[in-house]
Amino acid sequence: MFNREEYEYLLADLQEYGKTCWEQAKLTVLDKLGRIAGLLLLGLTVILILFAVVAAGSVALISVLSGCMPVWAAALIVAAIWLLLLVVVICLRKQLFLNPMFAAIAAILFTNRPKRKISVDSVAQQTELLRYKAGEQEKVIQRDAERIQRSWTGFFEHLAAVRNVVGNVLGRIFHR
Repeated sequence: MFNREEYEYLLADLQEYGKTCWEQAKLTVLDKLGRIAGLLLLGLTVILILFAVVAAGSVALISVLSGCMPVWAAALIVAAIWLLLLVVVICLRKQLFLNPMFAAIAAILFTNRPKRKISVDSVAQQTELLRYKAGEQEKVIQRDAERIQRSWTGFFEHLAAVRNVVGNVLGRIFHR
């Protein structure tokens, strides 16, 4: 019922759709990986800055405590404070780091980005794009209508030929 041209047209459309889906999937993965990498770089930057603040604060605290005790004792007190803080952080690592990190990564992976606000220029661009797409869709619809009309015409031609053959056969049978 369909001719070769119609199958080729359908196959070309299917290939184009597959390519478009593949490109969209790649862009989505790239967007999500970029956002995750940005999140990890932000975390690393915050850790490095926090380390610098902690080091400067430790030196200042040792300096203040060395006024009333030996420097080595002040350094041991500061080291003990950081050791105690390290034990607390290790005990609370899930609540402080893992759960928020996994929640942020899950939010990136399993949700779509919010839509951007549309400016006047982008509205004009989108309107022009929609007009172009509408024109292209109109061409596709016209082409499909012509294909369907050819198919129905072919069907009725085949049906008329079958009717003629059946009529001839029945006419020969009953005229004997």
